[in-house]
Amino acid sequence: MDLKPVPQRIAEGREFPKPQRRASFSAMKALRLRSLSISSQISSSSETDLPSPITSRRRTLTKHRTFETVKEDLIRKPSKSSTEDNTERASTSTRPTSPSGTGSQCASIFGDCSAVIKSGPLQPETSLLKSKKEFLVLTPLTLIKFKSRSAAVDRFPQISASGSAVEALSPVGSTSSLKDFSTGGEIHIPLERVVSVFNDEGTRPSFGIEVWWGDSKGAAFTCLQLDFGLPEDRDDWLKQIRHAIKIRTKSFQEEPVQSDTERELKRILGVKQPQLEDDPIEIYPIIPRRPYGRMRANSGEVRKGWRDNSSFYVAFTKYFCVLAQFTKSWSSQKVNPNLVEFGLVTLSKVNVILNDERFDLVFRLPLEKSKKLELSSRHHRTISSKLYKGDAYLKPAWPLWTRREVFFIDGEAPQMPLPNGGDYGGFRTTLEAFIEGYRCAPVNWTVQWKNVRHPPQFCLDAPDGQSQYTAHQLLAVFRSLRFNDFFKSLSFYDIDFSNLSGVFDNAARLESTIWLSRTGKRSLTRVEFELVEHSSVLFQEIVALLLGTESIRHIDLSNVLGRKYVAPVENSPSVPSPTTRGYDVVPPITLLWKSLQTRCNSVVLNGNPFSVSDVAGLSRVLQNRTDFLREFSISRCHLDETALVLLWEALHEQRSAIETLDISHNPGRIEAAKASETLNDARRLRRLNLAYSIKGNLDGPLFRPWSTTSSFEPWHLEELDLSGWKINFDTLCGIMKFLEFDESRNLRLLALNNCALSGEMATSILCQLGAGRDMHLLLNENPLESGSTDWIDLIHGNEAPRMLHLDMVQFQHESNFNRLLKALTHNKTIEFLSMAGTGPPNRASSKTSELLSCFFESNDTLRYLDLSGYSGKLEDGQLGWGLTGAMSGLKANTTLRQLRVRNHDVGAAEDVGELCRVIAANKGLAMFDCQQNNFNHHQFAQLVHALGSNHQIVSFPFSDSDREYAVQKEKRSFLQYQTQPEKTFQIKILKSAEGRLDGLLKWVEEFWDSEAKKAREVLDRNRGSAHHSLELEREYLDAWEDESLSSWLLRNTGTRDKGKEASYATQ
Repeated sequence: MDLKPVPQRIAEGREFPKPQRRASFSAMKALRLRSLSISSQISSSSETDLPSPITSRRRTLTKHRTFETVKEDLIRKPSKSSTEDNTERASTSTRPTSPSGTGSQCASIFGDCSAVIKSGPLQPETSLLKSKKEFLVLTPLTLIKFKSRSAAVDRFPQISASGSAVEALSPVGSTSSLKDFSTGGEIHIPLERVVSVFNDEGTRPSFGIEVWWGDSKGAAFTCLQLDFGLPEDRDDWLKQIRHAIKIRTKSFQEEPVQSDTERELKRILGVKQPQLEDDPIEIYPIIPRRPYGRMRANSGEVRKGWRDNSSFYVAFTKYFCVLAQFTKSWSSQKVNPNLVEFGLVTLSKVNVILNDERFDLVFRLPLEKSKKLELSSRHHRTISSKLYKGDAYLKPAWPLWTRREVFFIDGEAPQMPLPNGGDYGGFRTTLEAFIEGYRCAPVNWTVQWKNVRHPPQFCLDAPDGQSQYTAHQLLAVFRSLRFNDFFKSLSFYDIDFSNLSGVFDNAARLESTIWLSRTGKRSLTRVEFELVEHSSVLFQEIVALLLGTESIRHIDLSNVLGRKYVAPVENSPSVPSPTTRGYDVVPPITLLWKSLQTRCNSVVLNGNPFSVSDVAGLSRVLQNRTDFLREFSISRCHLDETALVLLWEALHEQRSAIETLDISHNPGRIEAAKASETLNDARRLRRLNLAYSIKGNLDGPLFRPWSTTSSFEPWHLEELDLSGWKINFDTLCGIMKFLEFDESRNLRLLALNNCALSGEMATSILCQLGAGRDMHLLLNENPLESGSTDWIDLIHGNEAPRMLHLDMVQFQHESNFNRLLKALTHNKTIEFLSMAGTGPPNRASSKTSELLSCFFESNDTLRYLDLSGYSGKLEDGQLGWGLTGAMSGLKANTTLRQLRVRNHDVGAAEDVGELCRVIAANKGLAMFDCQQNNFNHHQFAQLVHALGSNHQIVSFPFSDSDREYAVQKEKRSFLQYQTQPEKTFQIKILKSAEGRLDGLLKWVEEFWDSEAKKAREVLDRNRGSAHHSLELEREYLDAWEDESLSSWLLRNTGTRDKGKEASYATQ
């Protein structure tokens, strides 16, 4: 059967000219398509209704249409006479049944059981030197084939009086399958056991039909092939046989009884899919018209008799369509069935002819070859309806026009209402179906309601147990989000899309390209459609996401391609630049912005490489379509100065609308004077990040964060980062003036790292901020000791914000560092403090160590503290052994929850007993990070043993680099021990020790891994404690680095301003 689109028709039989598929991509024209209900058409029949005493059967709608409109879809086109009558209502039977009535019961319904509905001769066979004139008789109960007309007249005398005769040939069929029915020269086929009757699709010049029926147990199906001389005769017989079968199945008052084989199949599926125990399993007998699965021989040709002694069934579970073949051995013993499963969401095409029992199903996994099933069954309408309803249930947010692309049947089903509540607009149901259908592992996802610009926000979280999601996992998520109007923003932050980027699937793809939104209000033009049609899979999926749904306002695509494409360029090993090759993330967004076909006006593209064409395309769109962009982030996109300047010129046209702008950490830089021209008019800015993106001197301020109109309206800045630019006095004065306004209370982050701020400037900023402002102040890498150090006194007097960053501040005098420790000891406003790389000019003295211990013991305000050292420069900045002794002050501290003390060479102290006692005795710490401190394997074991006595710590990260250091340290010790003064024997001794060295190093590695396993078990124990809960804000958790920390623990932590939030993993 050809899988061609069936033209739309009107029920009364009138035909319109066949429309071209997607002749117009106008949304309004798409909405004008009027058609019948698919589910209603599937329920309609082709024969004339007869009265039936059944009053309890299911009610169905009735629509009428002509068969000629769809007969072209068949390989062997049926004739007109077989489908002239289209007024019959559908049968309510869903599966073949055994007869439940006796002959007398049948007589009460139909009259005389010996009544003949139709009779006629078959065309004689001419192959065996003499012709055999067989005769066919149809009664209300059976279809009988006699050896001759005289045998039929002896059984049914009324045939002689009727005089009905049609020129015939003898049947040419699978006579080997009819041996059990040859007794007396007759073949009796009970009509209630018929599985399907359809036109013979063979290559013989005759016109035949195939009649398939099953035995009483449903274990084997048998075929009878009947040939006729004229197509009109064949079609008339086909219509009469189907009509008689329908009337026969209506005669049973009770529910259909399942056969033994069907019950066995249901049991097998229950064992195979135990999660579906409570879900109903519907089973229907079918006949495969062509081999599927492994039915072909090694040569690829069809094996002769591949359907002999077999029965075939299709079963529907919640997520799968299962085809089962039961085969009887020659000893009549049942053989385990051959099961082939197809995910319902992988259904690509359904070609159903309502007046023919033949139908085609095509299933296809993305990026793989399609699998076509050519089937036939008298339950074809029920099967088609089941498939349609299953598609609507599993993809409730998908609009009707998407089903037109799959179900080639006249009419459509009414639009399904979107579910609400915990299903998130049908997303959960659809995702589970795609995960099962694509046979891939579950994915982790979160729904965020608070601290996001456009709630609710869907967030795809990092996978468990794998470095990145597979292509099928990503496609399952994308297609579940397609057409979903529940979410207003999407986040794929740090999710690797490389498995889809640059991958093309257009040659084998059967799914239609998304060109129309769910409501039909937005659509692509023909040229745009052709571009998408021939693009990569990732390109098409992004278009489908942003075009299909009209609710998405924001999408975060940070670092989705960075891992794959970041590569050094010539003469600049660490700074890539835009290439001529286009990527798959920026172009689809540019296309939709250019065509005005998406409502998404907030895009985060951080960490992704841009090609030259990407930059040029974005620049043209932003210049031509002014003041529509709300958020634009292109941090760390490897943009050189030419690309950055080109994009900045385009962003100048968005200055009146832009609310969030981030161009930080790119190789290129913008002249401060040029940036000032745009920023002074950007009065709607809320987040501005120009870190390491501005250069040059400037007369006047970079911007004034207030309106220059007569109303003098201050901006509503929330985040400001000017790191890396030597800030001038006018700009600093503008910032301090802004801090005087009440609107500055919205400011959550002020980053002035490496801005050449002196101590006086820092003092001025702290004075303006005041005490306990809820914000992050970053003053890293500034010479704060130069000039005045009054800012230290302000900290001592609580004139400091809640979150303060003083990383890499180089003190020239130990006395000033000690003053800072005293100030922090008494401070009551700072809860988050980072001083990584900040310390005295030399190793900590005894006085510094004593002050540090007092700081640990007395400060009861800090919740997060980072006192890590640094290395890699001309000299290291480490507290060393002094830190080990000072940490004894932590034993009684119950308020500090997160402590990081990396890179202080604590292992060099040999004795880590004090640190172990702190770990065992502390009752407040929940996260402790002491990586990169040069511990040997014995010291690591001591730390793990101490950790076992602590029931609060849930994060204790350790890395492979720590283990490698311990192994290399043991190797150096071994070689030093083996070195002998006698040079003549040195080489020989070392060679003899190589085996012992290898064994020792292997033992050290295994010992370390064993201790690391113990540590993980302790952490799992602590994380699973029912009484344990972290009372930390999300930004504190985001600043912590521990990949082993369970994602559920991070997302389900009670925080001060935590909103409604939920996380899930599909199962």
